[in-house]
This record gives sequence, C-alpha cells and structure tokens, in this order.
Amino acid sequence: LPFGKGKRWGGGAGPMLERLVGGWQVAGIMRVSSGRPMTVFSGAYTFSSVVNSTANCSGCSRDMGVVYDDPTGFKWYFNEQERARFSAPAAGELGNTGRNYFRGPGWFNIDASFLKRVRLTERMNLELRGDFTNVTNTASFGAPTLTANSTTFGRIRTTVLSFSRKAQLGAKLNF
Repeated sequence: LPFGKGKRWGGGAGPMLERLVGGWQVAGIMRVSSGRPMTVFSGAYTFSSVVNSTANCSGCSRDMGVVYDDPTGFKWYFNEQERARFSAPAAGELGNTGRNYFRGPGWFNIDASFLKRVRLTERMNLELRGDFTNVTNTASFGAPTLTANSTTFGRIRTTVLSFSRKAQLGAKLNF
C-alpha cells in the first residue's frame, strides 16, 4: 500500500497521517469444506445378527440432503419425501446405496486478526490487536441419525461442531 515508513501518501500528508494509516497487519483463515462421507444403514440385519446392511434408496442422488428446521424446532438433514425413499433390502442382500454414498453437512468458518502498531518513541511502540473467531457466526452441524428404520432417521439432534462468534481485544506496550 502507498503509505507507511518512507512512503508518501497524498502528497506528503505528514507523520500524523502515517500514524493513522500505517503499521497495520491483517491475517485470516477461511475454512470451507463439503461434508464427511456418510453411510445410511437399513437397521435390518439381513445376513446375521452382527451384519447391518446398507439401505435401499429409490431415486436417491449422492448430493441429497440439506440442513433445515422443521416447525417443532428440530434440525433435519433429509426431508420427509427423502426419508420415505429408504427401505431395508431383502434378506441376504445388500442395500443399493453402498458405503459412504452420501455427504453430510458442510463446514464454513472465517477467523481474522487485525493488528495496529503505533510508534510512541524511537524505542517504544504500542500494539493494538483484535482477534475474531467465526466472524460470520455460521453454525456447522454433525452427521444426522443414519439408521433408516429409526424414528429419528435424518435428524441432526443437537450436534453443532462450530463455536459461536468470539472477539478478543488486546494492547501491548513494547519497550
């Protein structure tokens, strides 16, 4: 940027303007990811008492599902029409969805830091700092219940993986 020590901004505006606009540092991290792979199980033991088969799903696509609130306030990933497509395979068969067929809820997060250094004397400066986590206050959710014959199939319950927005301010005198 055209300001700071040894640079002129606005035709030599002087040291007061340099104190205001110079000495800034900005840092940030943004995390955007698709959801984790998920397997929907039928809830029926089609091979033995220890093998839980994957579910059958008619007309399902791999990108099916999105987080939403129902009228009672619960978070769901699969809506009623999507949940109705799932069924248990016949005895001795495996479901048609397979392992890790679906993707869970995605993740979005931005953290940022702002730092301003102000020179007080030749040997002393003041640092003013602000650190912010989850700047957009976006909630990121865990996987829903993935057993098709469960009464809570597709419901996320209370699994929130992200933290709330937080801000931390600080000052440091270097001498």
